[in-house]
Amino acid sequence: MSSAAGTIRVGVLLCDDLHEELATDWASYFSLFENLLTDDRQDIEAVGFRVHAGEWPETPASADAWVVTGSRASVHEAPEWVAPLKAFVRSIDEREQPLIGVCFGHQLIQAALGGETRRSSMGWHLGTYAVECEVAFAGREAGDPLALLAVHQDQVVAPAPGFERLATSAQCPWYAMRRGRTLTIQGHPEFDQAFFAAIMERVRPRAGDAEVDAALETLPAQDDTPAVRAYMREWVR
Repeated sequence: MSSAAGTIRVGVLLCDDLHEELATDWASYFSLFENLLTDDRQDIEAVGFRVHAGEWPETPASADAWVVTGSRASVHEAPEWVAPLKAFVRSIDEREQPLIGVCFGHQLIQAALGGETRRSSMGWHLGTYAVECEVAFAGREAGDPLALLAVHQDQVVAPAPGFERLATSAQCPWYAMRRGRTLTIQGHPEFDQAFFAAIMERVRPRAGDAEVDAALETLPAQDDTPAVRAYMREWVR
């Protein structure tokens, strides 16, 4: 239910915390999504649930719309909280509530609704690698590039039934999709470039200097994060 007349309550299903050694100005992972969703607007209220730590909403009716976040976890390696989160996602889908998945959330929603995820054979996928819109999306036209920050090894290899592909890449064919009131996207619209740079220093020991330096050096002066954020806010409305 809405917290006040005319206000949309968005439940953020948090699947991770910020690493304790991450050097960033953000107080929590939730704060990034709260900033993305509210954007100084008064008609959206965000509330967080750390589902990976056992903090669950009572029912899908606890919010008007939902977001499933990124995570260092893997959908197909399935920590114990993944199965109940999939079940909760299916309940949201059955209620036809607005639902958005980001990175891990993109993969989890697709897996929950009948798709498949897998570790990419190409290794790490970092930064604003080449992505193309397949249809008009987030203010872009079919065939336009989409520059969005990304950090992942896993990806969707088979979408859930009925999803329309919005954006694709040679590295990640199922980059963004929608069906009904559900939107999923592999990139991280909650990140800005400063936060991405901080994340890269945590990823560097695992991905290697060459991969991380290439991702940082090829960041555009301006990316499509603001446009995708605006699209997400309209989606939950």
